[in-house]
Amino acid sequence: MRPIKTNIIKLCPLVFLLMSCNGNQADLYDKITKVDAHVHIRTEDPAIMELAKAEGFKFLTINTRSSSQEHIDNQMRFAKAVKQNYPDRISYITTFSMENFEDPSWGEEVIRTLQRDFNEGAIGLKVWKDIGMTFRDSLGNFIFIDDPMFEPIFDFVASQGKTVIAHIGEPRNCWLPVDSMTVSNDKNYFSEHPEYHMYLHPDYPSHEKLVESRDNLLAMHPDLRLVGAHLGSLEWDVDELAARLDRFPNFAVDMAARVCHFQVQDREKVRDFIIKYQDRLLYATDLVISGDNFEQQVAWIEKEWRADWKYFSTNEAMESPNVDGVFNGLGLDTKILRKIYHDNALKWYPGLFE
Repeated sequence: MRPIKTNIIKLCPLVFLLMSCNGNQADLYDKITKVDAHVHIRTEDPAIMELAKAEGFKFLTINTRSSSQEHIDNQMRFAKAVKQNYPDRISYITTFSMENFEDPSWGEEVIRTLQRDFNEGAIGLKVWKDIGMTFRDSLGNFIFIDDPMFEPIFDFVASQGKTVIAHIGEPRNCWLPVDSMTVSNDKNYFSEHPEYHMYLHPDYPSHEKLVESRDNLLAMHPDLRLVGAHLGSLEWDVDELAARLDRFPNFAVDMAARVCHFQVQDREKVRDFIIKYQDRLLYATDLVISGDNFEQQVAWIEKEWRADWKYFSTNEAMESPNVDGVFNGLGLDTKILRKIYHDNALKWYPGLFE
């Protein structure tokens, strides 16, 4: 009987390991600290922070849009106020104004403003899709993120050890007719925002041109740490995204408002992608919450957090309002879940929650 006993003893560590990796992931949700690494908090109402605390989440709130410094300052006021009340549960990202872009002193003024924001607590810089899709120079040409005017700014951000989060371009669905789009949230968004539905604006830059401009930025600034918002606008194909992650070691992506794009691709292909690039992926939702939509968004976010966790942590069959038909969860192990829900945010955004 000794060989049997020996084999049982040898198997015990393996059984324990399997249980720890594939145990009750619902319990794990309640036990670990999680980071929603892309939200927009536009309220001082403590209820959203208390909900996040109850659900085990911390926030990275992002100031965005470059139309005016006044607009940016209004966002920063909310970010600083919430940070003061919840210093270890939220951090914030600043941005810059495109006002007077062609003025010779524009870049210097941007750097001065960013230095002030960093000194006051901002942990990074956001650049938004209006660069490439809205702003034009005095000759009527679109301004892209790889324009030489931006180079001193990105050099400065890199020298400060800060991270850029870049929302450049849109999902590829943006260039398709609504009835050809792959997920319902894109169908709804571009139906409601025709100004950003590029299928209706063939004279605007292509998806390929916008992604190329972001890739050029990465190539020109290899010391710049950059997180591509919304799966880097390459949400439609994990192979395309993998090619950029392989090419640019200074590049990671968040999943904000794009988890459903994983769900419409081949499950095993997506699962293999996440396992391979588990150090380069950040969980996020793109929650936008203000006094105007407070109750609706509070109800939405708790449901969204739970549904996304189920997708990443279990193998269960699932449905989503954004996806046609049934799909299965990815059943990721605990180590990977901790990375995408927590560790990677701290890695790619130094100074988070300090």
